[in-house]
Parts: sequence; structure tokens; C-alpha cells
Amino acid sequence: MNSLKPKRTPFRISNEERKGVLFLLLVLCVIKSLHSLLAEGYQRVIFNPDRFEVSSEEKKVIDTTRLENVLLASNTDIITSNQPIYKRDLNRALAIDLKTIRGIGPVLSERIIKYGHSLNGYTDVNQLYRVYGLDSIVVDRIKEAFEIKSDAIIPMNIRLASREELSTLPYLSSSEIEWLISLRDRPEGLGSKEFVTNLLLKTLNKNKKLLVYLTYE
Repeated sequence: MNSLKPKRTPFRISNEERKGVLFLLLVLCVIKSLHSLLAEGYQRVIFNPDRFEVSSEEKKVIDTTRLENVLLASNTDIITSNQPIYKRDLNRALAIDLKTIRGIGPVLSERIIKYGHSLNGYTDVNQLYRVYGLDSIVVDRIKEAFEIKSDAIIPMNIRLASREELSTLPYLSSSEIEWLISLRDRPEGLGSKEFVTNLLLKTLNKNKKLLVYLTYE
């Protein structure tokens, strides 16, 4: 009687195990491909200082260009410094002239002209600092483009000017004008030029710029 021996079960792989093995092989293939691509890309981006080297001929061209630029800039500075700067008369400026200054628009340009008229003409560019709303930086820009020319101011005769004309003078209040008129109406009048000058500068303590607007004969 033959002894009973257990039968060997053949090696079998289930569908789930087969899928797992295939997935593992796929992952290994992907990893290997990525490794190859990264290695190739790394070789491409390796810094190579030799490619930034400039040949001797290129250096000569660069040095020559730099020298030409320096000489050109120097010549430009010399030409610019020798050119006279023409400044326009502030008392004859129109609104369109003033608006060429950066920072001045329609309102400020009209205000500058109006204030100049109230002074019977500017005698000093620094009088612009009194214009309401005019920044000191803008005044400095005006100084670079405009100046005061004495022939633009028409002085008035203090002995003959009417009350309305005297009221247009800067630095004088209405009460001071009335006082001057009362002195002028005396039999001896205002007296000499020296007397009137001392009267304005010492008695009334007025700015000497006021004298630019006056004549005595």
C-alpha cells in the first residue's frame, strides 16, 4: 500500500499581486527615467566661466566705446556751460509763459500776474514767496527762467499821483497814503527828495524797494 504523500500546490499569483508587481515595475522605470533626465539637465546648467570670457579684440572695442562716451560727455558739458542762459522778464510774462514752469498751472499763473499788478510790477523775484500757494521749490524754478528788468517798472511821481494811483503802490497802507497826501497838500509840500526818502524809509520804516516805484520831479 503506497503511503499517502501531500500533493504540492503549484505557485500561483493572484490578480491583485500581479497588478502590484506591475505597478512596482512601472514606478521603478519612472524613477530611472527621471534620474537620467535630471542628470542630463544638471550637466547643461553647470556653470562654465569660460563662456563669459571676453576676447582681447572685444575688450579693445569696449574700452574705445567707453572713452568715446567720456569725451562726448565732457564736450557736452563744456558747450552747455558756455551757452548764455536767457531769462525772460517776469513783469512781462503771460500766463502761458508761467505755465511752462513745472508746478504752475492756470490758477497759480493768474495769481502770480495779479499779485505783480498789485505791486505795480515786481522789483525782486523774491516777492514771489508772498504769492499764496506758491511753493518755494517752484519759486526757485521761476528764478532760473525769469528775472526783473528795471525798464518794465514805470515809476509814478509822488508829488502829482492821485489817491487811486498811490493806492497801487506796494508796502503802503491806505492810512499811510492819506498821511502822505496831507503832507503833500501843505504849502511847503513834501520837501526835497532826501526828505521824502527819509520819510518813507525812517519815519514809516518802509522797504527801500518802494523807492523803485517813485519819482520826485
